[in-house]
Amino acid sequence: MRGDLFSIALCSALALACNDPAGPVAGRKVEPRVAPPPIGRAQIAPPLIDRSDTSRVVLRDPTSLASTQVDLYRQADGVVDILWIVDTTGSMENQRRSLAGNFDRFIQTLVRLNTRFQIGVTTGDMSSTGERGALRGRVKIIDNDTPDPREVFRENTTFPGSRKRWLQALRAMERSLTDRSLADAPGKPNYGFLRPGAALAVIAVTDGDDESFGGTAWYARLLRGVKGKGYENLVSFSTIAGTLPEGCWPPGEESYFGSKAAPAVRLSDLARRTGGVVASICDETFEGSLVRIAEALSTLKRIFPLSLPPVADTLSVTVNGVPIREHPVQGWQYRPEVNSVTFPGDYVPPPGAELRLFYAIDSP
Repeated sequence: MRGDLFSIALCSALALACNDPAGPVAGRKVEPRVAPPPIGRAQIAPPLIDRSDTSRVVLRDPTSLASTQVDLYRQADGVVDILWIVDTTGSMENQRRSLAGNFDRFIQTLVRLNTRFQIGVTTGDMSSTGERGALRGRVKIIDNDTPDPREVFRENTTFPGSRKRWLQALRAMERSLTDRSLADAPGKPNYGFLRPGAALAVIAVTDGDDESFGGTAWYARLLRGVKGKGYENLVSFSTIAGTLPEGCWPPGEESYFGSKAAPAVRLSDLARRTGGVVASICDETFEGSLVRIAEALSTLKRIFPLSLPPVADTLSVTVNGVPIREHPVQGWQYRPEVNSVTFPGDYVPPPGAELRLFYAIDSP
């Protein structure tokens, strides 16, 4: 027994693998034996499913979202140059006075329509002593900033008594608009009257008819050419003259010999060719005629077509970012027959304004 204890102690001290059945051998490395770890059998239980809160799943269509459209527009500039050609004959004295007395309504209408205007006055007198197309008056161009424009217009349409009857309004118009010697430098009578990009309106006032050489078709082409290519539709010719087909009597002058206004056949034809207004020289006040002409001169758009059919109650309109209400007088209306937003009343989007028309699309 003592020998066994000694052997165990010796083996421990010498770190020998005394349990090697082959016994210790010099130079041989002895690997220790490591018992494998015990592995127990894993138990996998089936999953537990709680069915107490489970209900039937119902599939529904996704929410339908309407497609929308935005149409953007820019309002016109609302700039117009207006040339008045006024008959100087003595028989027109009362009519010129009435015209000047109601000129305020003409100006007020232009201002209400946000129009930036320039107004010049010449005559149909092409004689050597006449204006020959030159603008008249101390103040030759009346604009939005002119103090007391009615008084300036009255001064520019007041003439000394005259018995001349040869009216050449269309020749005077031609020279006033095309003769560069009248407008080529500061100090010339027509300098600065015609502005690039502005609409052009000519208004002839007479109790006779035009006696210029040349047909009205030629003068219509002349007017369109004044503004240049692409701007032909920015011109118009209107007249306040004797009515067709037989002329008319100015109020209170029925008993005076020679006071009957002749039918303005040529002037009326030129107005028709250029989309202008024909008004009667025999009106008592000219107020209605002046308002009609002023409204026709406005270049501001009132109708804005939509690119697609809208759901009407989703339509909204903003002008320069400000919402505009739907109203027949102070706002806009939708006209389905032309699929357009219109401004039929007093409100018109101002010159250069940005319009935004937003709406849902009426899908089939």
